[in-house]
Amino acid sequence: MGAFTTLAFLAGLGFPAEPADAERFAPVDLTQVDAVEVTGGGVAVAASTDAGRSLVATLDQAEGCAATMRVEGRRLTVDIRQASFWPRDCRPTLAVNLRPGADLVLRPAAVSATLSGRFGAVAVTAQAAELSLTGRVWALDVSAKALKATIHNTSPDPGQAIRIEAKAADIDLGFRRGTPVGYSVDAKVAMVDSEIPTSAGGRPLVSIKGDFVRARIGYDD
Repeated sequence: MGAFTTLAFLAGLGFPAEPADAERFAPVDLTQVDAVEVTGGGVAVAASTDAGRSLVATLDQAEGCAATMRVEGRRLTVDIRQASFWPRDCRPTLAVNLRPGADLVLRPAAVSATLSGRFGAVAVTAQAAELSLTGRVWALDVSAKALKATIHNTSPDPGQAIRIEAKAADIDLGFRRGTPVGYSVDAKVAMVDSEIPTSAGGRPLVSIKGDFVRARIGYDD
């Protein structure tokens, strides 16, 4: 499966947790926010819906990176751009803690995203993406050239749909035992290891498309 060397591009997403030259933005209040949209260049995103923590967004920005964070209505928009013509280290880290059921739209060039909690609709569009999700998502839509995804949908209410499309994808899907899952895999080359029989009309409905796909579909317990 030499095509999976494409996923090595994701190694470039080795974002430092606290860059030595980081500039910290003032935290943004998210108490009235139920959607987040991220655009621009490469970024690491940590999103949660932890009721025991403050509803805020924080951004650590490495030198050479320009970014904006603003709340418009009930949506937080974050845009990441290169600060100058000459290439420099621009790998900011965005952390958001939201109300349960909040929506996420991630459209940077490259993204490493860790999601923990209960989310509404999550959409990811990137050249290269690494996604880790634990909890529950109502609908997940992912499109990338190179993708590594680990999704543990642990809720007894698993949501409606998971759609994944990528040229090269390495995917691990885990569900609560007993969840009726309907799924299909359409790829030029596919290696699928599933312990769950597909269920007609089962929810969530999982659709995976790509050129080279390696997927595991099973139970987490």
